[in-house]
Amino acid sequence: MAESRPVLIKCEDIYVAIDLDILRDESEVINSMLEDLCHRSDDTSDDDNAPCETRSTKLTKGEVDILELFGFDKEAVKLVFGDLAGFEGIVNICDDFDIYFKMLEICAHFDIHGPIHEIKQKFKTYPTLSCVDSFIEAFKMAEKIDAFFPNLGETKDILFKRCVAYARSNFLSWEVILEFIRKNETNNEFTWKLFQELNKQEAIIRRKVEDIENVEKEGPSYIIGNLEWKILCKRRGGSNDYLGLFVQVDNPSCDNYGDDWSCLADVELNLVDQVTGYKWHHSFLHRFCQNDRSVGKTTFKEWSQVTSGYNYVKDGTLLVEAEIKIKSTNGLKTSFGNTFSTIGWFDKSPESKSNGKDPATEEDDICKEGEVEENDDSNESDQESEANSDGSSSCAEKEEQSEADKTYVLLHCKDIPIVLEKSLLVRQSGFFKKKFEEESNSEKQVLKKEDFSLTQSFHLSNYDSTATKALFDLMQGFPQVLNSIQKFETFNDMIDICKTYEIDRFEDITNRIRVIDFPFEEVVEAYKVSKLLETIDGFDSQADELKEKCVAIAGSNLASWQYLVSFIVNNKGDNIDPAIEILKLLGNEDKCMIRHVVPDIENIDDEEQFIKSNALWNIDVLKTTLKSKDYLTVSLMCTAEDPDPDEWSCKVKNVEAKLLKNDGTCLTEHVEEHTFHHEYDDKLELFSMLKSEVLDKKNGFIDEQGKKLQIEVKFERDKARKVAYL
Repeated sequence: MAESRPVLIKCEDIYVAIDLDILRDESEVINSMLEDLCHRSDDTSDDDNAPCETRSTKLTKGEVDILELFGFDKEAVKLVFGDLAGFEGIVNICDDFDIYFKMLEICAHFDIHGPIHEIKQKFKTYPTLSCVDSFIEAFKMAEKIDAFFPNLGETKDILFKRCVAYARSNFLSWEVILEFIRKNETNNEFTWKLFQELNKQEAIIRRKVEDIENVEKEGPSYIIGNLEWKILCKRRGGSNDYLGLFVQVDNPSCDNYGDDWSCLADVELNLVDQVTGYKWHHSFLHRFCQNDRSVGKTTFKEWSQVTSGYNYVKDGTLLVEAEIKIKSTNGLKTSFGNTFSTIGWFDKSPESKSNGKDPATEEDDICKEGEVEENDDSNESDQESEANSDGSSSCAEKEEQSEADKTYVLLHCKDIPIVLEKSLLVRQSGFFKKKFEEESNSEKQVLKKEDFSLTQSFHLSNYDSTATKALFDLMQGFPQVLNSIQKFETFNDMIDICKTYEIDRFEDITNRIRVIDFPFEEVVEAYKVSKLLETIDGFDSQADELKEKCVAIAGSNLASWQYLVSFIVNNKGDNIDPAIEILKLLGNEDKCMIRHVVPDIENIDDEEQFIKSNALWNIDVLKTTLKSKDYLTVSLMCTAEDPDPDEWSCKVKNVEAKLLKNDGTCLTEHVEEHTFHHEYDDKLELFSMLKSEVLDKKNGFIDEQGKKLQIEVKFERDKARKVAYL
């Protein structure tokens, strides 16, 4: 039997000696390289030192064979080949997700399988996902494995499940979700998969009671089906001592929308034997609602049987779990329901720059202008007047002739045929102008129809039929369809048609967009339109304004982890990228603007909350009485969901507050800087005025009905502030 020999693995200044037979057995790739070495002659030559076909290795023959690796991380090389060489536990010394990924790169490149088992085991327990940063690293690692190593799906699944488990118990805060979105750099589709898991209608949640003597201490909450669940433990005590187990569900959105919600679910509660895995269980079918939020059993298990005779208690801890399968839900909301009219976006209908005339009559107008000019000149002499008369007759003759010679084009858009005058298309569309100029007479197919002729037809099947009709009606001078459009998907198609066919009607479309009080459900489509407008020369300001609106309405509707989860899950496919962009803007904005409308100055209890720069802002309007006089005080408030509010603060600077007037002017106040602290009543007072002055219509603060008050606040957020983590 031939004596085995070592091979020296070299990467930069790292050397690992490993038995040749181990390499042969472990890697077919390396084995074929070694076979190639065996067929070489014993004498050395320049060819012996030449790199192999593999661009990242060089095999050198000598008394000891050296396999030199290029382009790999040396620490990862040491761990992979050290594990193969038999250094037990060497993989466990790693505490860096990046090194783990580089180890997997080496394993995939050389088809090595040995260390992968150790990496899987490590992923189950370490590194600990203790904060958003470590969670993001684990999440990025899972996405990388999914993208680059599809054959390691089991490894990815282990890590992904840990990420889901972390998110399930830590994403019950919109601040944490936005912080994750802001920092996360993985593929947005992969991010969507994470939130889709949180939104699934069934899951198993576990709770480890660390102190059996303090069993009633409240445990963590978990997200399942976009509701908040927790396992409750109770001990009855006394002579008839029992452990009680319950599941409780909360619907935070009911704080804003009332108590009209319900959830029908199958629940199985388990007490787990921590040695054998045996589960003592009870099952329930229950309809949860605001007045009945828990289900379980007071006499789940006798306390003596829990603490002795079985392995339910191990090292002073108790392990319980709940398997929850949601069958149906009712009354769950997806947003606060704010629109621009409620959050204070004060756009007025813009004045159109068009003259309001039918574009098809523009040539007639030119003729009429010519007549006016010639009539003015006729005052100088009768001869010129006669010539002018002849000119007018000539123009009329041309008009009569053109009516007889008009040709039309048929446009097909799905099930709607549109007939347009060819000359109108030539004047308003660069695409059709070029098309008709290039065609030869032999290519024309003319179909005679009573009083008009039809030449050619075009199919616009990829566009919304309403968008096509609205645009071509607009070209003929009929804006009614455009003025009735509310859907941004339709505007998107209209702008795309204008770009494709070189039709300059962008201003008409953007003027319509500016005055729409669209709902939150349209925010992603509206954001996509803003991105499309960015590609059109001269429309940057319109694009920025629409994008600002989208961020504003998102910020006023998503100040709830439930709504954030719904928002992400509901925007899959082509919508996930713009949805994530909107959320990143909510978390990244340093310069902020909040607009607020007090709908009824006599009833100022209503207020909205706005997410800006990953903080929650309110414009608070309060009525106070001092010395028998009523005052209105306007303040800016900032709050957080931090479970440890003593650790939270937020500094703002360059605050500019405005009370807007009907004539476009405003009353302005400036504050250089202010720091908000954890106290709920911490406010920055901006205005304090006599209520009578505000209500006086001469001052112009309220609308004609004497009710609405419009407020705007701009400020810069200091970056140096603590971010809330769970």
